[in-house]
Amino acid sequence: MRLTDFIRSSLEEILQAWEKNAAAILPDRNYTRDELRDHVRHMLMGITADMERPLTELEQNERSQGFGPRPESETSAQIHGAERQDLGADIVQVATEFRALRTTIIQLWQKGGRTELETADVDDIVRFYEAIDQALVESVDRYAHEKEKQGRLFETMLASLPDPCCVLGLDGRFLYANRTMADLCGLTRTELVGRKFEEFKLHTSYNGLDPLQQVISSKKEVRGDIEIGAHAERARHFEYVYSPVLDAHDNVEAVSGIAHDVTERKQSEATIWHHANYDHLTDVPNRRLFIDRLNQHASHSVRTGEPFAVLFIDLDRFKEVNDQLGHDAGDRLLQIVARRIESHIRQSDTVARLGGDEFTVLLLNAGSREDVEQIASSILRDLAKPFYLNNDGVTISGSIGITLLPNDAQTVKQLMNNADQAMYLAKSAGRNQLCFFEDVMAHAVTARQELVGYLRAAPEKGELCLHYQPIVDLKTGRIAKAEALLRWHHPVRGLLAPGEFLELAEEAGLMETLENWVFSEVAADVQHWGMLSQEPFQVTINTSPLQFMHNDHIKPWEPHLGAFAESSTSIAVELSESVFLQDSAHLDERFSTLHKAGIQLALDDFGTGYSSLAYLKRFDINYLKIDPSFVRDDGTNPSNKAIAETIVVMAHKLGLQVVAEGVETEAQRDWLKEAGCDYAQGFLFSHPMPAVSMELLLKSGRAFH
Repeated sequence: MRLTDFIRSSLEEILQAWEKNAAAILPDRNYTRDELRDHVRHMLMGITADMERPLTELEQNERSQGFGPRPESETSAQIHGAERQDLGADIVQVATEFRALRTTIIQLWQKGGRTELETADVDDIVRFYEAIDQALVESVDRYAHEKEKQGRLFETMLASLPDPCCVLGLDGRFLYANRTMADLCGLTRTELVGRKFEEFKLHTSYNGLDPLQQVISSKKEVRGDIEIGAHAERARHFEYVYSPVLDAHDNVEAVSGIAHDVTERKQSEATIWHHANYDHLTDVPNRRLFIDRLNQHASHSVRTGEPFAVLFIDLDRFKEVNDQLGHDAGDRLLQIVARRIESHIRQSDTVARLGGDEFTVLLLNAGSREDVEQIASSILRDLAKPFYLNNDGVTISGSIGITLLPNDAQTVKQLMNNADQAMYLAKSAGRNQLCFFEDVMAHAVTARQELVGYLRAAPEKGELCLHYQPIVDLKTGRIAKAEALLRWHHPVRGLLAPGEFLELAEEAGLMETLENWVFSEVAADVQHWGMLSQEPFQVTINTSPLQFMHNDHIKPWEPHLGAFAESSTSIAVELSESVFLQDSAHLDERFSTLHKAGIQLALDDFGTGYSSLAYLKRFDINYLKIDPSFVRDDGTNPSNKAIAETIVVMAHKLGLQVVAEGVETEAQRDWLKEAGCDYAQGFLFSHPMPAVSMELLLKSGRAFH
């Protein structure tokens, strides 16, 4: 049987034998059965067809001159070589396949019973060997062509990349570098190959031996970022990655590297960070950055005991400059002030503008009080020198409050409060002064005793008065209620709000006297008000939770219940949510006393304290007053509006009515009305006013729509 006939008739037997051989030749490729058989089947069919075709005279001459590729058409061998390459086989495995296939077929043909070879058989074997060899040459040629093509493609791609790329030997010498890498090193690509990367003046974290050795020892990628360039305006930022190149035995034979220029991104990030952390006018740190640095240094100081100082600087008579010369001159003045303050501190210290004409200074390693005082005094002297704004010369001064950590405080909040108090004492001492917080403490003892004395005599001297702020029914626009607000005409400091003296009154045991005075005064004022309106009218009076809970015998409203009834004016007592921290059994008793007297309950500043839904129902609260922080919509906290609306819905579900405090705009009024809020109180409708003005407003019958 001719060899070509044998191949066709025994193809399945050949393929079965071939599968065993292929498993030994390609042990790690995990080819499927079809991938192993189909390649060989197609190649054998091409070889047999080639063997049966008569040789041309040209081919006869080529046989005598050796073998070479036939580029005019793509043969099955070329296809085989390319497919094997695409599937991951290397050139040695492809060549071994051809040799094993030749041996397998000849052995199987001889086992078929052939003992003597005829002339035609010898010619078949020669033609078969020639065909196999030619197929191998063509396959290798295709393999080499594809490799060369891939090399050109990758070389073109890498060479044209704007990112620096390289391959380094284990000793750090360049084996390959693209054009961008060569430019970075200041050489041509040809000059660069063979040179050591560490020779060039780049950051050692990038071109030093450490990252290279780390990749070699760990066989893992190493990533990082660097800045290259001595001058900030020409500095370039790169993110880089080094990867191990592994050989067939999983050993590192080289290291590849690629970097990406992220200069623009870094610059954008730096610009955004600067805008977020520096004052746009003076270009010194703003409140955000100052507080961040203050927190860091406070933690360090508490841990190590290392002292630092905070200076709070407020400019004296700055408003006069703004009013007389305009805001542009005021802005220019603030810029010069920032430069003058900076000139007195070290680079490690911080000058910040908190806003307006307020500056702070953070002095690290402050040393003694005398050292800090010397720096603060030099700042004051510099601020007192004339400022020249265009053609105008102006003179201002500064008041400086100083606090030390860890001497004066343990927290940032305490530090800021301390510095603020010290600054106000310096300002009240005549301006252009400095004051330490420890001086404030010494002054406070005397000032506190003096204030208590004044407050104790205030009712008898007629220094107390009430202001009333209208509360408007949002459905009708009419004035339905008013909140009574205590004021004190201090003989020296002028008109004081409750926040400036009630805490002191509570500590001094004066709350009973003040509350009795308030209820008595309200009773006198409402004698006429009830007759001025056809609708029910109510006055709400603030009561101290501490006084309310711990003085059972005190009922300041009791002597005046008749007067309230005669004037058709109801009373509501306002308590803060902190009242619910008290003993609940005692609360039941106290609230019951109020309800029996016909007095309603309003819970002030709701949403900021400790109340729960169970408390609201159990103690029969009548009104919730939404804290102003939930009413203001400055865009910084979009959830505030949602919280206020939720409070309204919840209150109505529980049968309570809602008063919104701090309403200052029509937009706030409108969305509160749309949300179903019952009442509103705030500057949109009216500021707190004396009783006489309140009476005139009620007489006018004015409605707020």
